[in-house]
Amino acid sequence: MIDSIKNISINECNDARTLYLYLYLNNGKDLETVSNKLLETGNLRYIHFLLRSFEIEEYEKYLNFIIENCDAPSYLYNILYDVDYLDDEARIKIINKIFELNDNRYIVKAVYYFFNVLKKHNIDIFNRVKGLLEDYLKVEVNEDSFASVLDKIIYQEDYEIDYPGFSNNCFKGRNGHIPNMIVCHINNTYGAAIKRFYDETSEVSAHYVIRRDGHVKQVISLDDSAWANGTSLNEESDIYYKFAKSSIISNIIDNANYYTFSIEHESFDGSLTNEQIAATVGVMKDIIKYLKDKYNYDFIIDCDHIIGHSDVNPIVRTKCPGKEFPFGTIINELKNNN
Repeated sequence: MIDSIKNISINECNDARTLYLYLYLNNGKDLETVSNKLLETGNLRYIHFLLRSFEIEEYEKYLNFIIENCDAPSYLYNILYDVDYLDDEARIKIINKIFELNDNRYIVKAVYYFFNVLKKHNIDIFNRVKGLLEDYLKVEVNEDSFASVLDKIIYQEDYEIDYPGFSNNCFKGRNGHIPNMIVCHINNTYGAAIKRFYDETSEVSAHYVIRRDGHVKQVISLDDSAWANGTSLNEESDIYYKFAKSSIISNIIDNANYYTFSIEHESFDGSLTNEQIAATVGVMKDIIKYLKDKYNYDFIIDCDHIIGHSDVNPIVRTKCPGKEFPFGTIINELKNNN
């Protein structure tokens, strides 16, 4: 399947997924021609994938198409979050569209990402959200307090949410595998991750979630397979195992959930606090000890066995756990302390 897509005649192809995969599998070959054909399909999903996977010089027409045809604030936020090379004008355009859709949750997330994570500033956006924040918190907001107020709202639930025991969102057992990889993830907030992982309709989970202050919540037993790193044997799936950047995963004909552990970290860009790094090293040491005790298996501490979600599912998770994630620091700490 991969070879057939790599060698398609692009002039005769009008399928959005196939066009995107042609670009992905050929490292952007015929980028301008294929991008225009992809835009003509009107498929928002793969136009989004296009923008976040390749730096499109004339991205405005693709972005404008999405803004004009999308009324889902969550999707628009994902464009803002996923596409790193947007200029400030484009980012503000997305934020303004989210304002138009009147979804306060995503307004605050988008503004937080723009001001607090990207360290940008725009007086018009500030003035638009200032009143919203003051109405909600019943306190005066000024430019000096703005960042801390946003931080308070984004993380207000993080220290209040907890659930007893393990989540049911998992496969029992390991399907005959000895798990031999740790996959690192990020989620914007601890509270959002915990709620989702204990919601049985979400069908997602991770073994651990690590908060900014270093608090660790174990969600799934290490004996069981969390639903974080799913791969598919179906060639028509965007999580097809052969797409994995990890050569280990692309050569195992099974769902990667069965032979991986997953650790979710509270972060927007992959950067971790010192407390999170220490907690992550501690969790990984527990996993290594568990493997030795249960399977008499010596975990290999390197960048092939401690990886990111984007190494497992590069089509659908291009920005997890983020370019700031401190893999080198964590691996060195593990090697020095194991």
